[in-house]
Amino acid sequence: MAERTPSFSRLLVHLNTTAATQPAFRRALTLAKAARASIRLVDVLPPLPAPGGQTPPFARLLREKMLDHLAEAVAETRRWDIPCTSTLLDGDEATALIQAAVTWPADVLMRSHGVHGAAAIPAGPVDSQVLRRCPCPVWLVTPRSAEGERVVVAAVDPEPQNAPRHDLSVRVARTAMQLAAASGATLHLVHAWTAFGHQILASRASKKDLLAHYAACRDHASARFDALCRDAGVPATAKRHLLEGVNDKVLTTFVTVKRASVLVMGTVGRTGLAGLVVGNTAERVLRQVRCSIVALKPTGFADATPEGAPVKTRARSSRDR
Repeated sequence: MAERTPSFSRLLVHLNTTAATQPAFRRALTLAKAARASIRLVDVLPPLPAPGGQTPPFARLLREKMLDHLAEAVAETRRWDIPCTSTLLDGDEATALIQAAVTWPADVLMRSHGVHGAAAIPAGPVDSQVLRRCPCPVWLVTPRSAEGERVVVAAVDPEPQNAPRHDLSVRVARTAMQLAAASGATLHLVHAWTAFGHQILASRASKKDLLAHYAACRDHASARFDALCRDAGVPATAKRHLLEGVNDKVLTTFVTVKRASVLVMGTVGRTGLAGLVVGNTAERVLRQVRCSIVALKPTGFADATPEGAPVKTRARSSRDR
């Protein structure tokens, strides 16, 4: 049986001073209260243009405003009786957030999205970097999910013969179960599958052989899905969907039709030469969906923050309890 709250006890929350609303902070408050978790609030002051090598006269004003914003949020956590610290970071936004998540260390990094208009999509450039490189789970929260979730979708890709991949899908399913249990939400598990090579076989194999191949592929996918649900302890009340099609297209359509509050999925992004990143299903989905996202990394995923990019911190803290 799933725990009633997600197993996140240390919540790193990006409090963006420039945003009009803070759904990630609102969601972190309810989550921390229910799970008896602690919060660290951070904001990032990026490098500012410095004509002639001189610090801009408004730099101090910006810093003070950001520190005041953090202090106000800390005061709010105290009213909720939640342990909290706050830290202002300097540097590249994505790198600063990742290093903060690693050094604290955080169980999850939460950021607000969809706060600049109805057409806004959850994932932007900073999100892409964080999702690719941050070792801990990343939770992108839209205003619709600020107070909790109503429809939780878990995208799983089970493979019992591939332990790391199967373990990631099990953790995705369990995290989704915890989120659904905590909010009383409807839980959907989705596994997309395809009949490998069917485009080639369609013009070369007999109809009988093609149908047999199709059935065998579906049965294989169904068996993997059943094994995943058994290993994760998925409850009978969860709705299971074995859907034919390419992962990103299937998930995007499903999330839209079901009006999902949050999509939980695994991502295995890696950085390569010159910081180039190999795209995956998670990133393609993130460019299209408008619900909140919880993205998990495989166990043992190494931090991909570039070396030589130190992060300076200035902290204001309430007492850690």
